[in-house]
Amino acid sequence: RPPRAAGAQVPASLTRDKLREIMTFNAVTLEKELRPIREEVEKIRAKGQNPQVSPQMLQQVQARISAAVHAKYGVTDEQVMAAVEQFGAREDPAFKDILQRIANTFATSLG
Repeated sequence: RPPRAAGAQVPASLTRDKLREIMTFNAVTLEKELRPIREEVEKIRAKGQNPQVSPQMLQQVQARISAAVHAKYGVTDEQVMAAVEQFGAREDPAFKDILQRIANTFATSLG
């Protein structure tokens, strides 16, 4: 077995398929959470100004997503990240579309 991320244990219920489901939920929730931020950024740009998104706002978004994942799936961010490592999700073609979707959401919302 691959080494686990330091500290967090991957619960038996957090299978590779469940991880994919959680990451998809993360992507959808992130898109919903960032939509109003993206719209605000676009308005500021339309006025010829340079928008700034505060790190605190992004931390609040992340906290809301983490809480939603925990409420729905009963796992913490640390357990999800440990599962990403355990299942090699970053290198797994089955996860590529989800990871790309999350990256694109950040790029289009904040870039």
